[in-house]
This record gives sequence, structure tokens and C-alpha cells, in this order.
Amino acid sequence: MTQKEIDAFNEADKIVHKVEKEWHYPIFTKYGYEPIEKEGIGFVRSYNYVHKERGNKIEWTTGCNRDYWKGSGGYGYWADLEPYLEKLDKESMLCQTNS
Repeated sequence: MTQKEIDAFNEADKIVHKVEKEWHYPIFTKYGYEPIEKEGIGFVRSYNYVHKERGNKIEWTTGCNRDYWKGSGGYGYWADLEPYLEKLDKESMLCQTNS
């Protein structure tokens, strides 16, 4: 790499990404999660979400070769996210109806 390419890469790694523009944002908000951080910086970045009512937290990492999440008793990749949030939502509803 030339110095010009290295400098361009380093500058690109400083770009600020607003969480509302990330593809995972509408999935998390659909299931009642709110982002703790409103932005991430760089190619690889993490966003933490917290559920508005239950308080459980999930960390989402994106920009790597395979986006992934971890927290609230589980972990997985992008394709696993919505089914996992659905499962948590259903479990929460069951707990509410049984109490």
C-alpha cells in the first residue's frame, strides 16, 4: 500500500455511523429495544441495545466479516437475530400471562 492509500484507509476508519441508519436498528426497535449509543465510529463497531421494559441488553457488532450479537443468554449471527428477539418476546408474554 502506498502512504496515500494508508492515509485514505485511516480516514475512512474514522467515519461516524448513526445507529438509526444501520440495518439492524429497525429489527431491534420492532421488539422494544433502544440503542444506548447513538453512533459508532469506524469499520468495525458495536452498538448496545437495552429493552425498554425488561432491561435486558444485547451488544451488536457490525462491520466485521460476519455481523454478530451477544447478550441476554445467547449469541449468534445476523440471520439468528430476529428469531432470537421473537423468542424473547414470546417468553416475556408467557411470563406475564402466568403471573
